[in-house]
Amino acid sequence: MFLGLLTVLLITGCGVGEPKEQKLVCTSTQSEDGIDASQVISMTYKNDKLNHMTMEVNTKITDSKVQENWDEFKKSMDEQNQEFDKDGVTLKVATDDQNYEYKVTLDIDVENASEEVLKEQGFEDLKDDNSTLESSKEDAEKDGFTCEVK
Repeated sequence: MFLGLLTVLLITGCGVGEPKEQKLVCTSTQSEDGIDASQVISMTYKNDKLNHMTMEVNTKITDSKVQENWDEFKKSMDEQNQEFDKDGVTLKVATDDQNYEYKVTLDIDVENASEEVLKEQGFEDLKDDNSTLESSKEDAEKDGFTCEVK
């Protein structure tokens, strides 16, 4: 009986070798001078190595005086955030002129993104990053984020 169970475990592998996947989601909100900014960073780890990351930054202008400069704000943000979709890295921009919201979403498939594209976007060290989920969580929380492992 024991030998039969051992044989089955050896043949099926009992899940050994399958990548362990965990997601770390960190959030932050800030309000200053009539501008509210919320940020959500979602990082997926396989076997404690980062393989996917999504960052969303939503900026909302809440002060009516600052809202008067919405077009200039939007133009300035557009200059900093050019939409991009190449080799595993995507950056998208969405605006809501009625609610004075500007949202940027950056999605990085770390495993499949080319080093050249990562460098173009300022993430040249991402593939070589040896940070674990726990160390990333600690660093983010030191920077004022609230993090949760899912």
